[in-house]
Amino acid sequence: MLSCGVDDAAVYAVLPLPLLGIAVLTNVEAGKNRFGRYKKYGIPDIVGSGGMVVETETMEEIDGAIERILSHGERLICLNGGDGTVQRAVTHMVNKYGEGAESIPILFPLRGGTMNLLADHLKIKGTAPELLRAAMDATRGLNEPPCVEVPTLRVTREMGGVTEKEYGFLYGNGALYRFHRVYYRETNGGPIAAAGLFAKCAFGGATKRTRYKDVFGLTPARVTIDDFEVPSDMFTIVLAVTFKVVVITFDAFRDEGEGDFYVLATSVPIFKMARKLPRLLWAKGAEPPYPKEEFFNQRASRVAMECREGYSLDGEIFELQEPYHLNIETGPTIRFLDLSGSAR
Repeated sequence: MLSCGVDDAAVYAVLPLPLLGIAVLTNVEAGKNRFGRYKKYGIPDIVGSGGMVVETETMEEIDGAIERILSHGERLICLNGGDGTVQRAVTHMVNKYGEGAESIPILFPLRGGTMNLLADHLKIKGTAPELLRAAMDATRGLNEPPCVEVPTLRVTREMGGVTEKEYGFLYGNGALYRFHRVYYRETNGGPIAAAGLFAKCAFGGATKRTRYKDVFGLTPARVTIDDFEVPSDMFTIVLAVTFKVVVITFDAFRDEGEGDFYVLATSVPIFKMARKLPRLLWAKGAEPPYPKEEFFNQRASRVAMECREGYSLDGEIFELQEPYHLNIETGPTIRFLDLSGSAR
C-alpha cells in the first residue's frame, strides 16, 4: 500500500482513479428475498473480493450492518431490500453524521422489497443481480459517479419526554398504517396477498362482522398543515410524500399550493369516498368533490400531529400506544446512484 508522503506525488499522478468501494446489504426478510430466494442471486460472486457483502435478518440488525460498512470505508451502498430497508439505513446514517453531511455514502436500491416506490420514482428497473452488475459497471474506475439527490421527510416524534428523528420518503397514518400492520403480520408479501387482504378488509369494514372491520376505520388525531388547522378530530388517512406516487394508473396527489412535499389528509370515510374515486384519483386538474376542510390534497411545508396510534414510514411499522406529538418537515437530501444514462 502506498504511503501519503510528498515523494509519492509523481506516483499518484500516473495511477488511475481509485475504484469506488462498493457494499451490498441484503435484508433477507425483505419481500423478494424471503425463504432464501436471495441466495440464487449470487451476490458475493458478483461483488467479488473487492467489495463487502452483509446480510441482516431483522430491521434492527441494519444499524449494525451499516456501521460495519461505514467502518470499512465503502462509498457506494447497494441496498437489497425495499423502501423500509432504505429508510432504516438513511435514518441511521443521518443520525450518525448529521443533516447535510457529505460523509453519507451514495445509495442504490436493488428492488428487493415488497414496497419499491423509491426505486420506481428513480426509474430503477430490473432484478437485484441485474441492477448490481449495472451499478458496478457504471462506477468502475470512477471517483465521482453520476448521482441524483432526493429530499427526505424528517419525522420528529416527541413521546414520554423523549424526542426521536426518523428520515424517509413516504409517511402514512390511519388506514395505511393499519393495513401495513396486518399485511406484514398475516401474509408473506406480494401483490396477490395484498389484493386478497384488501378485499378482506373492505368486506370487514362494510359488514362490521370480521376482525378486519376497523382496518379502514377512522383514527383520532389533531392535524395542522402549515397554518391550516384541519377542523376534524377523526381521520381516515394522513399521507406525506416527497415525490408524487403513481400506483398503476391513478395519481392521488395534487400538484397545487406551495410547499416542499405532498400531503393528503381526509376525514371522509373510505366507503363514502368510493363513489367519488374517479374524481379523486383520475380527474387531473379538476376540483376535488370535497372541500379542503374534509379532503386536504396539496403541497405543504410542515405537518404537525397529535395522535396515539402508530404510523408507517416507507412501509416500516411504528407501533405506538401512548400519545405523541409528530412534526413532518423536509429533511436532508440523499444521493442515489443515477443510471439513467447507462444501458441496463
